[in-house]
Amino acid sequence: MGLMELSEHLELGGNMIRNLEEFPGLNCTINTTEQCNLRCRYCYEVSKRSRNIDFDLCKRFIDMVTGPQDQFTPMMRKLASEGMIFDFIGGDSLMDPALLDRIALYITYRMKSVGHPARDRWRMSISTNGTLFGNPEVRQFCERWKDLLSVGVSIDGCPEIHDRYRVFPNGEGSMERIRQWLPWYREVFPIQSRSTKSTCSKASIPYLYESLVYMHETLGFDWINQNFIMEDTGCTDEDYTLLDEQMGKCVRYVLDHRNEMYWGMIDRLYLQRRNPDDPIPDIGRCGSGCMPCLSLDGLIYPCFRWLPISQPGGVDPKIAISGDVRTGRWFPGAMDLILEKSKRSECTKDPKCLKCEYEPCCPFCIGGCYAEHGDFIRTTHICEITKIQARWAEHYWREYESLENAG
Repeated sequence: MGLMELSEHLELGGNMIRNLEEFPGLNCTINTTEQCNLRCRYCYEVSKRSRNIDFDLCKRFIDMVTGPQDQFTPMMRKLASEGMIFDFIGGDSLMDPALLDRIALYITYRMKSVGHPARDRWRMSISTNGTLFGNPEVRQFCERWKDLLSVGVSIDGCPEIHDRYRVFPNGEGSMERIRQWLPWYREVFPIQSRSTKSTCSKASIPYLYESLVYMHETLGFDWINQNFIMEDTGCTDEDYTLLDEQMGKCVRYVLDHRNEMYWGMIDRLYLQRRNPDDPIPDIGRCGSGCMPCLSLDGLIYPCFRWLPISQPGGVDPKIAISGDVRTGRWFPGAMDLILEKSKRSECTKDPKCLKCEYEPCCPFCIGGCYAEHGDFIRTTHICEITKIQARWAEHYWREYESLENAG
């Protein structure tokens, strides 16, 4: 989940209620740990070990991203002029709150001491599984930095599906632990705690409607961002038929609650179309290439999806390594390469994509594509899912405009 801020969140303006807006700026990610107290069954981090990053590497990285920008790519310079976001990822970064506190203190010192242009426009961001708030040190860290910190909790839906995939090492589901600390979470982060990001898979389809209602009515989330995994879902025609039915029920529910919630599955993004005879536009689809990410070994990657723990087949260092904090050097050519290869025109190879009207709204992650193919080739596993979403998005917005005009 990206860093979000409240912005006209109850104003109707073409998006149910508006989604929370992302804080603008250069996203600088620090992989603080590979440790996690859960064993989510679909996690793409495949080679985690029980280790944390060395604080000195973090300091060097912060010095580099807040220092001279002569080796930044043009996109990085542009983003840095708008603000700075320091994003902590794991594992689960809240496994080591003392390290996070040290990093936060150093960022504060560094931004002021160098007179950084964004010294009054920077934030920190963490996405967590929501089960670690029972640790007093975690709560202390969150409460201390809450004015500069965004903490997002990922919930996959109703307990039947969430507890099937987001489990502790003993196989126990994590929903009850999350619910135990929701009151504290709501008190400390009153806006962010009403938003969640859910991961869906084939097994989620029968529970899609139940999960939507549960997250909105039982857990009190108003901004619900759900997305299907981009890996092979293994869906059959029967699954797609069921998904179509579930989407219909969900759309009717959101129409009834359109003035009080946001559902990402039918965002206006899914209204995008293209003439199949036109060339694929020369534009990107994700932020890879302008989101420098520090690994535990001191190397900088184009985004967190290029970390070694997320690339089981390995990757050519000339492609993925964008800098080295041990030498203080940037390799901007790698960043530029990833930005270029992540353009839709560059990585869309499959003939069915080239001729598909739904291509603009079909998502992909270029790091995930490389992890699967060993090349910059767009994955196509969720094509049919995207088409179903797009058709129901069209239906929703037609009905939405009709209802609003009638009112």
